Amino acid sequence: TSSAWTIAIPMLRTTANQLWTRVVPAARQAYPAAGVATQRTFAAAAADDDAHAPPLNLFGLPARYAAALYTAGSKAGNLATVQAEFKTVIDAANADQKFKVFLEDPTMPKAKKVKALSDFCDGAKFAPITKSFLAVVAENGRLDQNQKIYDALEEYTLAAAGQKKATVTSAQPLTPEQLKDLTAKLRGHVDAGEDLKIETKVDPKLVGGFTVAMGEDFFDLSLMSRIRAMEQELAKPV
Repeated sequence: TSSAWTIAIPMLRTTANQLWTRVVPAARQAYPAAGVATQRTFAAAAADDDAHAPPLNLFGLPARYAAALYTAGSKAGNLATVQAEFKTVIDAANADQKFKVFLEDPTMPKAKKVKALSDFCDGAKFAPITKSFLAVVAENGRLDQNQKIYDALEEYTLAAAGQKKATVTSAQPLTPEQLKDLTAKLRGHVDAGEDLKIETKVDPKLVGGFTVAMGEDFFDLSLMSRIRAMEQELAKPV
């Protein structure tokens, strides 16, 4: 059988090449208008995709999922609704630990996750795009990336609105004066014409200081990072 395939495969390739070199040029000559129309159709589709594509390029798997959702929502004209619905699912998982574990457990059958999310979307009367997107994420085993996907999606929508977000996480709540000074410094990392949106969080694990996440930039000015650096330095052989 293997010898028969060894002979057959080159013959199939030769036949395919002959069909390509003979039939395709003939078809183009016989139906030039069809070729032009096809080119125009693809050009129009490409232009439509460009018109609804995210306004900036982000890298990584979550960004690719976010870009797909952004484009689909933009084309349907309900991007803000889709974004809010996606956020609702994330908030629900954060509020219910069992639901979160269920979604992110890699041993849980994907079909069960798709069914649960489908029922959730139907009950909440979510848009079909949101429901379909969550099903794809579940089928691909990427529900543990939901927050990162949403963060990228939010970055896309903020950029489209001429805004940039900075998430400031501090060990203790910042005073109004500290926040004002930090905001002034962060404006130096914002393009002209962009509005800066500040989100503050508190994480006692930082011990002191703060971190700033701004797009793909991350600034770690926490006391914990300094402690870790000192530990690494002390661990080096003398």
